[in-house]
Amino acid sequence: MGYGKIRMPGDGPSLSNTKTPLDAPPTTSQSPTLTLPVAPPVDRQWLQKLLYRYPTNTTEHTDPILDNKALVVAPMVDASDLPFRILCRRYGSNLCYTPMIHARMFLTNPHYRTQFWSDSGMPTEDRPLIAQLCGSDPEILLETAKLIEGGVDGIDLNCGCPQGIAKRGNYGAFLLEQEELLVEIVRTLASNLSVPVSVKVRLLPDRGNDNTYDVVEDSIRLYTKLIDAGASLLTLHGRTRLQKGHETGYCDWDAIRRVVAALGHRVPILANGGIETMEDVVECLKVTGVDGIMSSEAILEYPPLFQQVGSSNDAPRVGRVRLAREYLELCGEYPPDEGGQGSGTKCIRSHLHRILHADLQNPTYGTTHRDAINVAQTLSDFTAIVDAIDAHHVEINHNVSNETRSWYVRHRILDPETGDMVKNTHRFDKTKEVKSVELDEDTSACIKNMFGDEW
Repeated sequence: MGYGKIRMPGDGPSLSNTKTPLDAPPTTSQSPTLTLPVAPPVDRQWLQKLLYRYPTNTTEHTDPILDNKALVVAPMVDASDLPFRILCRRYGSNLCYTPMIHARMFLTNPHYRTQFWSDSGMPTEDRPLIAQLCGSDPEILLETAKLIEGGVDGIDLNCGCPQGIAKRGNYGAFLLEQEELLVEIVRTLASNLSVPVSVKVRLLPDRGNDNTYDVVEDSIRLYTKLIDAGASLLTLHGRTRLQKGHETGYCDWDAIRRVVAALGHRVPILANGGIETMEDVVECLKVTGVDGIMSSEAILEYPPLFQQVGSSNDAPRVGRVRLAREYLELCGEYPPDEGGQGSGTKCIRSHLHRILHADLQNPTYGTTHRDAINVAQTLSDFTAIVDAIDAHHVEINHNVSNETRSWYVRHRILDPETGDMVKNTHRFDKTKEVKSVELDEDTSACIKNMFGDEW
């Protein structure tokens, strides 16, 4: 199961009540109440119609539960770049999000804008596409969304980032605890855009020692207000903002199930978190009843995550060297720092470190190729490294069907008796694992390195 054992009904107290005393709730800011038009009613079937509108993905699934479901690449800074999105679409993804776009910087920083967007929009093979924005000023968010809406199929508001940089910038998961402002933002966007507005959310944090407080019920109350304000889709990460880094813990699928039971008749709902394999995708759909699954970390290592493998009717596993080659070829066609989606060679390095992680751990040749990736500057440089790893595979008669996850489970420590995850922490053993941090921390560092403290 993805990220250890997933919580199910009857498993005891929900981990959504995780307490972190050092992480105090943000100060709630009082925003002026604006008189805004009432958002139009939501067409419950809009997401399914959107998937039908772009039938470019011809992947056939052997499990009928996958029919008409959204299989989604998450919004990830320096990770859900255009070349990577197209790679994922080749292998089963039927909906993608742009990397998070900072609304204010999009308007004020020309370099940032040209990096993350093209005035001509994205290519037709990159649809359907939803652009994710972050920010807390309704009018700035709306102005940015207006510039983008003609080239996408929806606008998403980031209310999921739990990092300190989001707290300083007053966006992400910290907006969930500023209810009046958040509802105002959603209503402003939904009332003035021509495309659907979605919100990526987490569960609300608990209230200390109040044992009568129900995290899920309070979260549902907030989500209801977002839908009343015009949200057409919710993506729910089944963790709180306190569950991050070493305290990430299990994803609460039962909480997602309860949200679907309460609000799924009004808008489509996607599940995010705890997805490691296609088997997890199917299980999560069965447990929660969601309209689709969003993947972030797992799909970074294995872009064909949403492609069924294993049985005689399924596609064979795609080798990591092949995936690395295909990604680099797409980077040649769609440079990740032009009109686009990422920070050039840094973005490419990150993807190769994840896709080829198992090879970069190899005690014989891993260090050499890892160091080479870190200093490579051109596509030719990166391609030569992949060629060298491929040559090693030929020498040892490498069998692609035996490849397993490596980067995704890099911090996982399992109980030797039960197989359950007992801790999620950094572990560097004698094989000199690649020094890496959790994706959210990676994203935070990436944002700061690219654009400084203005975020």
